[in-house]
Amino acid sequence: MVLSAGTKSCLLVATGILLAGCQVFDSSSRTAAPRSPSVMSMWELYRHCQSSGDVETVLSAAKQLQQSADTHAVPAPDVPKSLDRFVTKQPVRTTIDPKALAASCTLQAARTSLSAGREQEAEQLLHAVVHSYPESDYTFYVAQAKVWIEELHRPGTPDAVIHPISIY
Repeated sequence: MVLSAGTKSCLLVATGILLAGCQVFDSSSRTAAPRSPSVMSMWELYRHCQSSGDVETVLSAAKQLQQSADTHAVPAPDVPKSLDRFVTKQPVRTTIDPKALAASCTLQAARTSLSAGREQEAEQLLHAVVHSYPESDYTFYVAQAKVWIEELHRPGTPDAVIHPISIY
């Protein structure tokens, strides 16, 4: 097969454009998609958080649930990093809301910390809820945290106790 000089030049230019275009979508700029925990594992962790009286266990569960919530909020893994800012976060498509579980467990961690005499840690956890969940979906948890912060600072209470707004 004999190609003319013009055809060879055109083919060479097309190959160059193709190779240059592939560099825009370089796979080295992508990060591996974090593996999302299963709904059941998050639910079990949440139940363990709610039922445990051990401060360290509850704090660990709260941290793990927060990491799970963060994992569920990443952009699609097949999008190059350079285009992340143009992609909206995918909605949570589970039967539970990982961020709600994390917020609730953090409130439980604050109660457990307070019961163990760790008032400063409890207050830090409550402030973390207020600052970490500004979305309207989590208004209940933020309101609960603010009420408890006020109770901690109420004068004339020698032993600070925080009471839930509702257990349901």
